Amino acid sequence: MISVLFNYFQGHRRLLFVVYGLFVVVSFALLMRLTPQETIDAMLPDATGSTVRDDFTWLQRAPFARKVFIDLEVSDPQQQAILKAGGKALAVALEERLQTTVTDGPPIQQQATLLSHLSEALPRLVTEEDLQVIAKRLADDAIMTERLVQIKSQLMTPQGWWTKGQLQRDPLQLWQLSADHLRDLNPFAGAGGEHGAFVSRDGRHRLLMVDTTVEIGDVTASRRLLSEIDTAILETLPPEVTATVVSGHRYTVANADTVQRDIRVVFSVASVAILLIFMVLLRNVRALWVFFLPASVLGIAAFMVTVWFPQLSGITLGFGAVLLGITVDFTLHVFFALRSGGAPLGALQRLTRPLVGSALTSFMAFSVLLYSTLPGQRQLAVFSMTAIAAALLLALVVMPHLCGIASGAMARSRHEAVRHHPRAAWIWLVVVMVAAFGCSRLTFDGDLRRLSVQTAALSHGEALMKQVWGDVRSRTLIFSQGNTEHDALAVNARVAELIASQQSSASLVSLATLLPTEQHQQQSLFRWQDFWQQHQPQWQRFFELAQQQGFSATAFESFDTALSQPSPLLNLPFWQQAGLGTVIEGLLVTDLPQGTAVVSLLDTGKAGEERALELDSRLEQIPGVVVVDQSQFRQQLSAQVGHDFITFILRAMAVVVVVLAVWYRRLSRMVLALLPVLGGLVVMFGVMGWLGLAFNLFNVIAAILIIGLGVDYGIFMVNRCQYGSGMHTDKAVLVSALTTLAGFGSLALARHPAMSSMGLTVLFGISAAVLTALLVVPTVYAHWCSTSPKGGSS
Repeated sequence: MISVLFNYFQGHRRLLFVVYGLFVVVSFALLMRLTPQETIDAMLPDATGSTVRDDFTWLQRAPFARKVFIDLEVSDPQQQAILKAGGKALAVALEERLQTTVTDGPPIQQQATLLSHLSEALPRLVTEEDLQVIAKRLADDAIMTERLVQIKSQLMTPQGWWTKGQLQRDPLQLWQLSADHLRDLNPFAGAGGEHGAFVSRDGRHRLLMVDTTVEIGDVTASRRLLSEIDTAILETLPPEVTATVVSGHRYTVANADTVQRDIRVVFSVASVAILLIFMVLLRNVRALWVFFLPASVLGIAAFMVTVWFPQLSGITLGFGAVLLGITVDFTLHVFFALRSGGAPLGALQRLTRPLVGSALTSFMAFSVLLYSTLPGQRQLAVFSMTAIAAALLLALVVMPHLCGIASGAMARSRHEAVRHHPRAAWIWLVVVMVAAFGCSRLTFDGDLRRLSVQTAALSHGEALMKQVWGDVRSRTLIFSQGNTEHDALAVNARVAELIASQQSSASLVSLATLLPTEQHQQQSLFRWQDFWQQHQPQWQRFFELAQQQGFSATAFESFDTALSQPSPLLNLPFWQQAGLGTVIEGLLVTDLPQGTAVVSLLDTGKAGEERALELDSRLEQIPGVVVVDQSQFRQQLSAQVGHDFITFILRAMAVVVVVLAVWYRRLSRMVLALLPVLGGLVVMFGVMGWLGLAFNLFNVIAAILIIGLGVDYGIFMVNRCQYGSGMHTDKAVLVSALTTLAGFGSLALARHPAMSSMGLTVLFGISAAVLTALLVVPTVYAHWCSTSPKGGSS
């Protein structure tokens, strides 16, 4: 088939070049129209039974997932007035610019009805501890007298006329007991006691929360949002106040900017490095085609990904620089073979079998990624398989007509003998043995955060939030689902009751503190009524003391009357009328496909890992409850990576072994072709283990690459040793490896952790694989297979 095409296009080169030109135009046009996705979604498992992707979706629905936090700081606590004024001014400016809500304190609307609602709610919220506090106040005449004096003094002030009704309805300030339940809704452990504002305990920090509807994955809108915030900060805050912005949107923009920058840098560096290699080692202008032909398939390969997947990952597109280093091998071997002297058709015929064999092994090695649970890895499989197939076709059909005739130097060196390196082989064996010991130190890391860009500014912001305000973003999230808000709240109340029976409820941020079940409310009401019946004498004593202080006999009659009146049922409308609508809405998830969910935040840090797991398990037994423990989320992902790693390595090796067994039908040749693979894998894993580099999602790709490329090197060197007619095979392998290292070296320059990790680790493996192919395979072949008969065609 290849011979027929070669002979046909030998007389119709103009047609060939026109067709290839159209191919290049189409490929380039497709590449320019693609918009890569710059989120982490492609790296989340989507297999049936895996909860990682679902958990990540729930994490995005967390109360603070879309909020933007702004920490305002002054260096001197004496500058609190400046800090307060700056915070108020910035909040106003942001609300005007973004047309949204900015919260600078506990989200309680200051309404005249708040205190009265708190007083009315107490009978249905009261606990035994609350009743003990009331009993202590009633039992001590000094406490009641002091309180009466305070009321009298307050009534003498101008504000007293506005608060007179509340003082009469609640002379003992029992609303404070209800207000204590509100503290359980404050997730910021580092907040101090200033009323109406998020202020740190040392007074040097204030916190603003900006509400936004911008999706965290929306790069354009996130960039616009952060730009508006930065502008408001520059125009509003005085120089004494420093602002630190913390938000998931910042990670989105940082990742997007980094991926875009890396794509430019990686392609540029890889292209320049490969061109320099060709120009220095080949010194022929036609060598440019060796680079250009494989590069022209990237647009087609990327387009094929979009055919099977709704969005193209930016990391997949960045992988194109690595594919240049792989697919260049095909055109490179054609270039050397056809310029080594002799008839071009004969050289092409001799080269076709090993070239197809090496491409087939790489193609099949990447094909195992189609079974990955990670969409990003499946994208890489489609991208790589398409590029390999297209590059092979161009190398066999188009490249022979672009090589030109053989140069004298290259033709004269056609039959150079294969060199043996016994000493190098022994050194290689020692290196591999040392690396093998390091393999046992290799660890898996499934933490997605380590695959995301982490700039100094982002790290500083996270550390500052955790140090000043507490680790609110790492708490376990509990979602209580129901068909209606009422059903969801009922499930949420069951969650709170279970947690209260296991550990201190102070570690739980939950609406259940304001909205217990109706049964629980009724129990509290009975407890309240029974208490006042038992303490009627003490309450009458309060009236006597009031009269001694000059109050009339009916001054506090409204409170006495309220004790005998029915208490209103605590529900969402009740608290919304009290001014707590923002609190409630912040813990409700209403954008579910069906129903509503109530979110609770649980801090299990002091419970211990075993007890926390047990609690999570018991919570998930409640119908409608979803528990997202962020530490468990990372562990599940890590376990998935470990499983995929073992599965893919075994599958890739099995596929390659089958291909080689069919290809060679001789154990010695098959083992020799596998030597570069084994050397590359052992060295890569060993160096990673010795250096303490953890194995992550993208190192799985690295291992597949080493298997595919290592077998390519092995096949060509075995072919060189077996038939003696090298056609510069060893030099082609060397240049091929250098181009691959150039591609991976460019990835090592990337700032995105996923790209740089893959590039750095594969540098170890490819270096070992090519040295094994060039130095070890010929030596082993000479001692093991020297008696094998020569002959046949390659």
